[in-house]
Amino acid sequence: MVIGSNDELWDKYFSRLPREKQDIYFARQYCGLLAWLEGGIAELFVYEEDGGFVMYPYIKRRIDDESLCGEYYDIETPYGYGGPIEGGREQEMFDNFEKAFLSYCAEENIIAEFVRFHPLLKNESLFKNGIDVLHNRITVWLDLKKSEDEIWMHDISTKNRNVIRKCEKIGLKVEISSDYEEFARIYNQTMERVEAGEFYFFPDSYYQKIKGDSDYILMRVRMENETLACAIFMRCGDYFHYHLSGSRSEFLKFSPNNILLWEAIKYAKRLGCTAMHFGGGLTDSEEDSLFRFKSRFSSDCADFYIGKRVHNRQIYQMLIDKWEKSHRKKAGILLQYRSQE
Repeated sequence: MVIGSNDELWDKYFSRLPREKQDIYFARQYCGLLAWLEGGIAELFVYEEDGGFVMYPYIKRRIDDESLCGEYYDIETPYGYGGPIEGGREQEMFDNFEKAFLSYCAEENIIAEFVRFHPLLKNESLFKNGIDVLHNRITVWLDLKKSEDEIWMHDISTKNRNVIRKCEKIGLKVEISSDYEEFARIYNQTMERVEAGEFYFFPDSYYQKIKGDSDYILMRVRMENETLACAIFMRCGDYFHYHLSGSRSEFLKFSPNNILLWEAIKYAKRLGCTAMHFGGGLTDSEEDSLFRFKSRFSSDCADFYIGKRVHNRQIYQMLIDKWEKSHRKKAGILLQYRSQE
């Protein structure tokens, strides 16, 4: 069964998942929002058997190429983490789910599939047929079931505690904000400063759509009348995710992000969340500066895997060959034919 993001039946399957598997990346509203952002449609493939089920959300996009005879598509999980998630654990059901899904891909002329698996749910082993599952990087997460004192003394590094104390001493305050226009300005400046790719920039309309949505929490660090840094977090069920963040370069010397994340940890605990996911670094190296920064808040790590699967080798290879000839270089990613660079 395939369900669209306008169908509330998606919500019913989501609510049937065990609470520990109900995360925002599988939710209808999030997938629909990201599909709108990426110019595709959100679909949920559901397979049911003997009271159990597997659900798999993804974004489906048409491939616009004049050399193709007919309509062809590719799919990928939305920005963040996802993949298939089960409401039952019988291995035979997983196998039958995958067979049914592969048949659907053949019927719908889906030529390729890119999966970002969920590091905390460890669902990278559910797909088995014709897929390359690759370790991408290590991510950092924190067990929020611990007490605040235990987190402060055993998870927050000694150096980090000293930095946070200095932040408090000089008067940095963290507060909930609704000023997404301010966030967008600071975030875009940050992305420009670190020379991030176009993928990491979001249109103003994205912030308008999430503004007022209780799944998104905007926090900022203030010193007197100045905002030094800010971040968007996402909350769903037991999970609290570090989503997007930005900081003003002239205030980096005050280390505002350190106190911001410490206050976010305490806020997530007050909400009743049991796990906070910080994500990983910009690379797979444990020496990556962003990874090392996040590691100052927890020593718990989870492996992030991606999956690459080609469903129609002939059409896919034709598109890749065409892109490589046009750009005079080898393709570096699965869906490279979509890239203008």
